Amino acid sequence: LKNVCFYCEICGATEGELDQNNWTEKFPECGLNKQSPIDIQRRKVRYNQRLLQLELKGYEDMHGSFRMKNNGHSVEIQLPQTMMITKGFPDRYTAVQMHLHWGGWDMEASGSEHTVDGIRYMAELHVVHYNSDKYSSFHEAKDKQDGLAVLAFFYEDGHFENTYYSDFIANLVNIKYAGQAMNITNLNVRSMLPENLNHFFRYQGSLTTPPCHESILWTVFDSPITLSHTQIRKLESTLMDHENKTLWNDYRMAQPLNDRVVESSFLPRLGKGGICRQEAIEAKLKRIESLIVSLDKKTVPGITFDEKCLQHISPLVLYFPKKNLESYALVVLSHPMNLQSFTACMNVRIPALQDLTVLSYSTSHDNELMITLGSEVGLWIGDEFVNLPFERQSHDWTNYCFTWASHTGGAELWVNGLVGVEQYIRAGYTIPAGGTLILGKDQDGFLGISISDAFAGHMTDVNVWDYVLTAAEIRQQMLCDNGKVKGNILSWGITPLSLYGGVQLQAEQVCH
Repeated sequence: LKNVCFYCEICGATEGELDQNNWTEKFPECGLNKQSPIDIQRRKVRYNQRLLQLELKGYEDMHGSFRMKNNGHSVEIQLPQTMMITKGFPDRYTAVQMHLHWGGWDMEASGSEHTVDGIRYMAELHVVHYNSDKYSSFHEAKDKQDGLAVLAFFYEDGHFENTYYSDFIANLVNIKYAGQAMNITNLNVRSMLPENLNHFFRYQGSLTTPPCHESILWTVFDSPITLSHTQIRKLESTLMDHENKTLWNDYRMAQPLNDRVVESSFLPRLGKGGICRQEAIEAKLKRIESLIVSLDKKTVPGITFDEKCLQHISPLVLYFPKKNLESYALVVLSHPMNLQSFTACMNVRIPALQDLTVLSYSTSHDNELMITLGSEVGLWIGDEFVNLPFERQSHDWTNYCFTWASHTGGAELWVNGLVGVEQYIRAGYTIPAGGTLILGKDQDGFLGISISDAFAGHMTDVNVWDYVLTAAEIRQQMLCDNGKVKGNILSWGITPLSLYGGVQLQAEQVCH
């Protein structure tokens, strides 16, 4: 790391020339246990359903005079006090400024401060706020434990220009040199942010520059902002530092997490990437090649396979050894739900237990669609429940199919190709898109209240369609025919799954 003259972007003070490895010599707080940034490891974050969504006030179209400055270390825009976070935290936080971090030096294209599973994004935006309920000013709040809140957003590069950033990028040339500033008359911060603000990570940390006060409640959003490749390059190459050198790599390295817990407002999808050695990559490719052959060229990305899965798999079987809070399979949907009708089929082998959740789909509301088995069969649609009576079959493999049509509200249960008595639920309702689909868990159970409805046993051939199958197609789901119709919402063996909490992948022949 080269010696640079670091500037406290939040405090507004120049701290002199000092290698960041030696910051603690002059700023002891930089060596404490709650420093930022950190590497967010998705497998280790704790999902917290109680995390409230943030309500941002005054982030939309603003007209006035907003100072945009090259402070020699970043580009900074002063924000009006009408911008604030009014809900989501115990206190109200008022905006102060926003600034960016980027890379570019020595061919390093990525420059975010926080990393995710070791991966550094192209750049990172920080929107800084202070606790205006408890403190009279930013200056008073900056070193208090609950004084500051920063919203952090990642950038990634894409093919198309982000027009919401066109003026911002174009204005960089007007503040090329350190100390230069200009006033902008129109500002819409909300349009510069991702559309989805519901998915975020939360942890307690610090300023990322000296004096490193441990005063920040960090909210790091999962959905990145996309800029074009050209926009990223202009950001990396336009501004100059105090020595009239191109301003590059203005980020601090990741700090130890120590005993802190990173919480998330959502179920993080694993497998977004990681830094691997060449031999590890080659080993994974060989496994994938073997799986493609054994699966008749139907790949199953997103699942972590162990060595025994390299044998012939017909079909893929998920095994839940026992009921527990952590075990489930996250479905990575590529087709939106938005269902006015559906068919859901599955093969299961379950013990003599009650209330086993096979499938659960939730948006901001629980129980948009949920299927439970056991001593009785239950179906939830739009947070309403109905029992679907049937005579319990053997404890061997059993095929279940569920159908529902919104225009009548009629729901039917098929067990091993035989249909039961039609029930009625939620006529005229549409199951909305944008939710999370998991197998083996009722999603409102993540609060840790109960494990009574967790799944135990084996499941396979879980397919979901956005229409009602014919009777012949439903009966075909019991057969060993590889040509039988697959779900267009969840297509077993094709739709990616991520397994959590000890769910095992097995190979077993399941036929009727």
